[in-house]
Amino acid sequence: MALNAENSSRGSRAFKYGANVLIGTVLFLAILGAINFMASKSAMRVDLTRNKQFTLSEGTREILRGLKSEVTVTVYVTEDGVPAEMVEQRKRLRSLLMEYRAVSGNRINFTFKDPSTDPEALRKAEQAGVPPVQMQTMGNAEYSVKEGYFGLVLQYQGKNQAIPVVQPNLSLEYAMTNAINKLAQVNVPVVGVVAAAGNPFMGEQGQFQSVARLMQEEGYTVKSIDPTRMRDSDTSGVKLLMVMQPDELSEEALYRIDQFVMDGGKLFVATSGVQLDQQSGNAMPRSPNINSLLENYGVRIEQDLLEDWGNGRQRAFMTQRGPVRRTDPFTIEATDLNETATITAKLPSFVLLFPSSITRSAQGTSGTVEALISTSARTRRQETMFNMQGDRLTPPSSEELSGLKSYDVGVHVKGALKSRFASVDPPVVTNDDGSTRAVAVSTVKHESPETAEVVVVSSPFSFIDEVLGAGGATLANAVFLLNTADALTRGGEIIALRSKQAEFASLRKVEESEARTTKALVIIGMPMLLALLGLVRLGWNRYRRNRWQDIYGVK
Repeated sequence: MALNAENSSRGSRAFKYGANVLIGTVLFLAILGAINFMASKSAMRVDLTRNKQFTLSEGTREILRGLKSEVTVTVYVTEDGVPAEMVEQRKRLRSLLMEYRAVSGNRINFTFKDPSTDPEALRKAEQAGVPPVQMQTMGNAEYSVKEGYFGLVLQYQGKNQAIPVVQPNLSLEYAMTNAINKLAQVNVPVVGVVAAAGNPFMGEQGQFQSVARLMQEEGYTVKSIDPTRMRDSDTSGVKLLMVMQPDELSEEALYRIDQFVMDGGKLFVATSGVQLDQQSGNAMPRSPNINSLLENYGVRIEQDLLEDWGNGRQRAFMTQRGPVRRTDPFTIEATDLNETATITAKLPSFVLLFPSSITRSAQGTSGTVEALISTSARTRRQETMFNMQGDRLTPPSSEELSGLKSYDVGVHVKGALKSRFASVDPPVVTNDDGSTRAVAVSTVKHESPETAEVVVVSSPFSFIDEVLGAGGATLANAVFLLNTADALTRGGEIIALRSKQAEFASLRKVEESEARTTKALVIIGMPMLLALLGLVRLGWNRYRRNRWQDIYGVK
């Protein structure tokens, strides 16, 4: 009887311990499932991509933190029967909006509506300019095309901004942040564009209309400035002045541009050291008189035309024998870009048209000069009048190649810069009301603060309307302009955001120390966790037995 009782007691304890192990295992799995479920519903995530593709940029955070009131986002999206990539993009958008709401302090509110099943949502989507799109679904046994919706509308203080179609490859953060910034005007610097306006009496427009349009589309406020009639108010409130291939500037225009820089302003200059005659094909060296300012800042645009036989693009030339395809050394796809500079770090190339060389000036500079864009080491200079007709272009001989080198065609100067008018008397200037006044010498600023910056590109033809609107390889030229504006006015935070459009979410390289730590956790982590749970369980059982012994006098 005693033996049976002891066996029964042992069986009871074994059953109890087995039940405890089973319950503990079930609870452990339940906890893991709960953690996984909460993680799937949370906007928090760990970004292991090399370029932090899924981490909000500081530029986005700054704009969201600067919101003064609520932004309402209405997403019109078809829920059922859509391609897998659209389903994935919908999930990313929802996750992104949750992050935006958290960072903005709950000032971003969003709703998802399906116009395919909701007539009221369909009516509002049409009113907001969100069109239906063709969605292609391909399976193992069938191929179907259906009409669906995927667009969104943002509302802020009575103003609307639509993103009509969200493509699978659209950079959601870039599009969303741009739209919010345009609506809320959180960080919208004023850009002044100084460019010849053409001859309106002859029906001519300026060649740089796309520069202003590009800046406006990006959310900047643009002020067009006539270089022949610069007044006091023209540079008021302007943070960046963009001077595009000006004609010979007057002393007054030079003075106003210079004093803008002396006040710590940011200046972008695109001009060359050559005059082109498109009818005859002749190129005549010239010195732009804005050099009188640039030389005091530390750089000079030389009177030359560069032929790059290393990076020249292939195109068809009309010769006496008919069209011949050969290298065009004046249409250059420059790939030698400064990878450490904020403006060019993410650019793969830059298309140059008829560039001149940029050298350091004899005056020197108290600032720093950083090269942004350079030609290849197979570049030849033309310093006299030169005919660019295709049948007259001769590549350099093998002997000549050894004497060729690379030239800078884009530079960035920053720091305390010297004024030309420290040694030149200021001109008579025109007031806003049309009257004139003499500038007192005592009011002229002779040196800029350290915050002054100047970017110079010796290829203004790289920014004309025909180039900026061409797309393809010249898209990098438009990105260069936007990068320059962002770097000079917003600190460059938006550049990293914009670059996400052209990058894939590749995993970053795992360091060897991280790999060893991960392996150790995988190999011994789970056994250690189970051992820890066992120790906790053992301690608890001992505590209970001791308590029972104290209370009942038995183990």
